[in-house]
Amino acid sequence: MNRNQQTLQNWNLLAQTYQDKFMEMDLYNATYDQFCNAITKDNAWILELGCGPGNITKYLLEQKPNYSILATDTAPSMIALGKINVPKAQFQLLDVRDMLALNQTFDAILGGFVVPYLNPIETEQFIADSFEMLNQNGVLYFSCIEKEKNYSETQTSSDGKITMEVNYHEASYLLESLQKNNFQLLSFFRIDYPKPNGISDIHLVIIAQKTN
Repeated sequence: MNRNQQTLQNWNLLAQTYQDKFMEMDLYNATYDQFCNAITKDNAWILELGCGPGNITKYLLEQKPNYSILATDTAPSMIALGKINVPKAQFQLLDVRDMLALNQTFDAILGGFVVPYLNPIETEQFIADSFEMLNQNGVLYFSCIEKEKNYSETQTSSDGKITMEVNYHEASYLLESLQKNNFQLLSFFRIDYPKPNGISDIHLVIIAQKTN
């Protein structure tokens, strides 16, 4: 089993636990509000990547009921929960690495903590693919865990049964990649995310706009 297959299997197993932990979390709500403020269309067509159980989709539609959202994830169990939690949205199985296969364009693209499961090369491709799939003045939102140098580590679930490789990313190359792909930076957040060991991670949230 390769790394991507293992990650998919793990997310299938973790879906309910993830929902219990994050469905009502409001730590990032201000960043979602900023994302909505950057979108000029009241009836925007939005692609969400790595939607999980629909926690972000649910929040967006509560704030902007006229949005239409295609929420995607690699894990069937996440899609199943999303359909229950947000019946108004559309849900579809999709790996972010295959996003161009949708053969559609969108007014905005959102990837809430998809990038931690992409290496730097895959992340740069995600940014390039997002540019191709965004309509004029389209908005891109993504988040990740910041470290000064790019590296990955294996993290273990709270019950000790599941391990998963997580990639950390450096802000400088992300911003350079956005510029190279003709995105204008709109908002940049650093959020302290407390961990059980008492040490916080720094979570980056980046919102950018397609410039041509």
